[in-house]
Amino acid sequence: MKDTRKDLLHQTHQRIFEIITGELPVKEAVKLIDDKISGFGTTWDEMILSKKDYLGILENTRNQQENYQLEWNLKPFSYRMLANDTVAVLCDEVNFFSPTDTGEKIEMFLRYTGVYEYTGEKWLLIHFHGSKPEFVDSAIDSFGIEHLKEKNEELKEEVKKRTARLEESLSRLRATQEQLIHSEKMASLGELTAGIAHEIKNPLNFVNNFSDLNVELIDESFEELDKIGSSAALSEAREILEDVKSNLEKIKQHGSRADSIVKSMLQHSRGGNGKAEKVDFNGLVKEYVNLAFHGMRAGKKPINVSIDYHLDEKIDKVPVIQEDFSRVILNLCNNAFDAMHEKLNVSKTQGEYSPKLKVKTYGKGDKIILEIEDNGPGISDEYKSKILQPFFTTKKGTEGTGLGLSITNDIIKAHGGELKVESKTDNKTYSRFIIQLKK
Repeated sequence: MKDTRKDLLHQTHQRIFEIITGELPVKEAVKLIDDKISGFGTTWDEMILSKKDYLGILENTRNQQENYQLEWNLKPFSYRMLANDTVAVLCDEVNFFSPTDTGEKIEMFLRYTGVYEYTGEKWLLIHFHGSKPEFVDSAIDSFGIEHLKEKNEELKEEVKKRTARLEESLSRLRATQEQLIHSEKMASLGELTAGIAHEIKNPLNFVNNFSDLNVELIDESFEELDKIGSSAALSEAREILEDVKSNLEKIKQHGSRADSIVKSMLQHSRGGNGKAEKVDFNGLVKEYVNLAFHGMRAGKKPINVSIDYHLDEKIDKVPVIQEDFSRVILNLCNNAFDAMHEKLNVSKTQGEYSPKLKVKTYGKGDKIILEIEDNGPGISDEYKSKILQPFFTTKKGTEGTGLGLSITNDIIKAHGGELKVESKTDNKTYSRFIIQLKK
């Protein structure tokens, strides 16, 4: 009788182990465990006080094992029967192996204790305890404190190494970012140069033409002075010299214009002193909108654009870093021209479309508002939330770096301002960039 009960105990214990390892279905455990089973699993949250809790642990363990191909080995450590062979305590060491991607196997260890009660017909598991042993020397570190300290130092060292690698990666990213920003600035400068060439050409034509005309007028004045004997001749000479004076004033005016353009180019390319200075805000806006326009006209994708200025004359000088804020205007205008070029290509087969750029400045409380609006295809809601992010671009191939609007936004923030994006993509499509600066 005793041997039969003992054999039944071992069979029950083996079946419990096979359920734990996934060899038998979880439902088989229902008839092998007590309704009020209690116990502790190997994790801090595995505390069991009912059959339902225990079955839940088994299901969770089963689900986790599906991701691995574990091999189990049960080694009996101590089996003991008590209370007239109606209670049994079974202790085991459990080895299990997990294969790695390299074909090697990682060996892990568990300790398991099961307490069983005999009901007269069968054994039921009434309590269990699972643990994972720490690999420490019990003679000097029973609580594992020194082991934890050692692991902590290893973790600190690993953190240092990873931090160093992250700092190195961050340094490379910063260098790459600086190169990209420089490339973006050079691209902006290239577009600006084309506009500058066009802008300089007109005033220099005036300089050359009026210079030639002055030579002719001076020659005529010499001829008239040869006839000095006549008062009428003197009057004619004076009129000629007045014309010369007027032409020289025009030469000075257009020469100054050319000088202003060259200074703008140099300031944009050199970067300036990085300090905010009070400038004629409307003049700055108009200057760089015109430069962006002529740069586009002289570039690869020229289009005819009607520019409508609404500049508030009440706006006085505004403190800005001119070389930076000029890039804001150039970037926003260039984006607008690209958008209108895209819509123009589509509209060639879908009806009339006239590209228009609206530039508006006005004061609002303690703020200066600059609005640059185009009647291009508009910006979808999907893109509207992304266009100010670094490296986001809708341009194909290598046409855009995705930094233009991000840099623009950073410059405006550095000025204590805010960039807002408004757009519609329905029948009346447009994109409007609103810049708010403090006076």
